Amino acid sequence: MSQAQAEETLRLWREAALYWEKYAQTIRAMFAPVTRALVEEAGITRGQGVLDVAGGPGEPSLTIAEVVGSAGSVDCTDAVAEMVAAAEREARRRGMTNVKFRQCSADSLPFDSDSFDAAVSRLGVMFFPDPAAGLREMLRVVRPGGAVSLAVWGRSELNPFAHVITSVVSRHV
Repeated sequence: MSQAQAEETLRLWREAALYWEKYAQTIRAMFAPVTRALVEEAGITRGQGVLDVAGGPGEPSLTIAEVVGSAGSVDCTDAVAEMVAAAEREARRRGMTNVKFRQCSADSLPFDSDSFDAAVSRLGVMFFPDPAAGLREMLRVVRPGGAVSLAVWGRSELNPFAHVITSVVSRHV
């Protein structure tokens, strides 16, 4: 992705953050099966430390925080400040204290190596400016024997959910 494309992508996500927050409950329910699959694939359990890269307005971070419980922790990251702020508001609304939030790019994670038991990204990797660099960073911060679990899609025209929904929404928003 070129620098201009990356900047345009971030601009669009900043503008969309309000709507992701407004419809968070619907989106959470809609993507719950994907979140469950990420948790299962990564083997996330109570007490673990988990990194969510491109966590948007808080999912799957907040669901994972429920799984790891008070003995565990989740770090929710996103490149878009408005998304991070929305995630923080939702965590406060729910009274969750085992989630931390940080605005950062996936290709430059501000965490020490071997910091997490697992790292996840739900439908975010395809928006990373440099997906390979983002994946290297996720692998760097996961402890040996830990897991990285990703849910991604390819070109939008090959994904009817994304293509149809996005084309309709883009006409009205």
